[in-house]
Amino acid sequence: MGGNSGQAGGHICKSLADHDSFDSVEPPKRPTSRLIMHSMAMFGREFCYAVEAAYVTPVLLSVGLPNSLYSIVWFLSPILGFLLQPVVGSASDHCRSRWGRRRPYILTLGVMMLVGMALYLNGDTVVAALIANPRKKLVWAISVTMIGVVLFDFAADFIDGPIKAYLFDVCSHQDKEKGLHYHALFTGREYSRKSLLQLPRQ
Repeated sequence: MGGNSGQAGGHICKSLADHDSFDSVEPPKRPTSRLIMHSMAMFGREFCYAVEAAYVTPVLLSVGLPNSLYSIVWFLSPILGFLLQPVVGSASDHCRSRWGRRRPYILTLGVMMLVGMALYLNGDTVVAALIANPRKKLVWAISVTMIGVVLFDFAADFIDGPIKAYLFDVCSHQDKEKGLHYHALFTGREYSRKSLLQLPRQ
């Protein structure tokens, strides 16, 4: 009995070792061009942030947003992120889409960013074309602009996680480091552009 139990234990250990070795397979090395292309997603996100930083305040003031609602616009997105980000992250980890775990979320959040940007940049124009009543026009212009800002901030904050998680899922350790360096390079360059956009014009 002792010999059989030893053999069974050996088989179990061997089985577990094989399973661990399968899970720890190193992903293939990615070419530099692919890592740069992946980093361009972060560059696009930061570029949209720069547009928001330059234009949201003038747009909110131009549509007649009351001062009492101004802080609420910036307060809603962090609250939504605090409540929903763990849920979205868990759903992404367990996603079984044929596109992979991260791509559907990156695509969806990217589209939400563009929709939010379109709403806060052009919402008042669209409302003015559809509604003639001045009072209703003001209410709807403020509402659409606020929804656009909140939607954009929500999507832009959330998309950072799936983009970096995708890098970690498909890259080796060395490529992860290179990819993060490219992220820092492109986001740092965009931060410089954002600072220039916010400087007063001479």
